[in-house]
Amino acid sequence: MAGGAILVTLTYDGTDFAGWQRQPGQRTVQGVLEDAIAAMDGARPDKARAASRTDSGVHAEGQPVAFDPVREIPPDGWVQGLNRHLPDDVAVRAAEPKPRGYDPRFDATGKHYRYLILTSDARDPLLRNRTWHVGRRLDVAAMARAGAVLEGEHDFAAFKAANDERENTVRRLDRVEVVPGWGGRDDVIAIDVEGNAFLKNMVRIIAGTLYEAGRGRMDVESVRALVALGAGRASAGPTAPPEGLVLVSVSLGRLRPGEDR
Repeated sequence: MAGGAILVTLTYDGTDFAGWQRQPGQRTVQGVLEDAIAAMDGARPDKARAASRTDSGVHAEGQPVAFDPVREIPPDGWVQGLNRHLPDDVAVRAAEPKPRGYDPRFDATGKHYRYLILTSDARDPLLRNRTWHVGRRLDVAAMARAGAVLEGEHDFAAFKAANDERENTVRRLDRVEVVPGWGGRDDVIAIDVEGNAFLKNMVRIIAGTLYEAGRGRMDVESVRALVALGAGRASAGPTAPPEGLVLVSVSLGRLRPGEDR
């Protein structure tokens, strides 16, 4: 048996996946990755361990995932071999050795998500799986002001999905930045959100709330009230659709050298 774990960085188009987590009868990122590992390693891993679990339709640029292989294969070999076995909508960007049992979820110090909104009147078929097409111009300055009040440590109970049963809803957001003209297009707005941890659908609800601010339907004070103790989910904006969301990166480094969890 191999002595250590392998940590890979995944990128994928989430359009045709039912999210990260393996589910019976569903095509998932975890499922196709474990199939590729088994094809190289001769055995299916007990579990591929991800630092973040994306929902159906959500994309990733840099998702860290670790697994414990049976065979001794160098990191470059894993990158090349897994990419030969993976489908076209998912790829391994990098790989590195880690102590056996290493779980990036316990090593994560922060996550960076980006949400893209397309404001043009006409649909753009090339962006249909990458943006939320709202078909109207938005007040970017109002969105930026609303986003700024979400920065810092707050109770984000109003920004979690109804089926998220976690009782601790306090999270810290280091950056909520609204970027007009993203990618050189004046009809695309990016919302960059960075923080230490996230509740289920939290970024998508933030995007929906800032959209409401951009329409003039919420102001800074009403958004500020959402992170006051006791605010409910019904007070925040809608949950923006999944196709506009991408997990950009996860920062690792919480564990001391030699620790695996």
